[in-house]
Amino acid sequence: MAFSRLIVAALLGGMALPSGYAADTPAFTVLKQDGSGKALVFQSSRALKKGDVIRIDAFNAQPVTVLQLAMCDSDCPRMRLVMTLPLTAYYAGIANSNQRFVLPEDGYVSFWVQRLGGLPSIPLNTRHGMWTLEYVDPFLRFARQAPPYESWQPAPANALKLDDHALRARFYHRTFVTVRLARTDN
Repeated sequence: MAFSRLIVAALLGGMALPSGYAADTPAFTVLKQDGSGKALVFQSSRALKKGDVIRIDAFNAQPVTVLQLAMCDSDCPRMRLVMTLPLTAYYAGIANSNQRFVLPEDGYVSFWVQRLGGLPSIPLNTRHGMWTLEYVDPFLRFARQAPPYESWQPAPANALKLDDHALRARFYHRTFVTVRLARTDN
């Protein structure tokens, strides 16, 4: 009798394991790696809902470093760039930033870090296609019709930690970026 209870308890415990494992699934995964196995592009582990908030914190960011955010639905190889977030206020010499991004639609979120040798810019979606607003300094800007930074490659992560709510990565040996799912009531 005690032996059969032990077997039933073991089976029930084994069935409970997958639900506990699901709680430990990281919020983000590595989508693309470089030739040496370093992470380049990250993606949400599950589809997120319109209105969900992603918080991006950067510390000690290199000058003219940006985080590119893209979204996709079920056809994830065809990502659409939706936002370029500067990780430094390059014109003010500030190397830290805290930003929030509210998802404009349902879907998966992909992101990567780029350090630019050129001018920072913001993508603009218009009826006439994709334009880029280039920043020369805080007061001088110009627009051009081209996707932003398509010639710049994503930066490889030197170190990476994934958990159930956040991704923490180190780039360029001293730039730290944390991307986390935030609660909307914050």
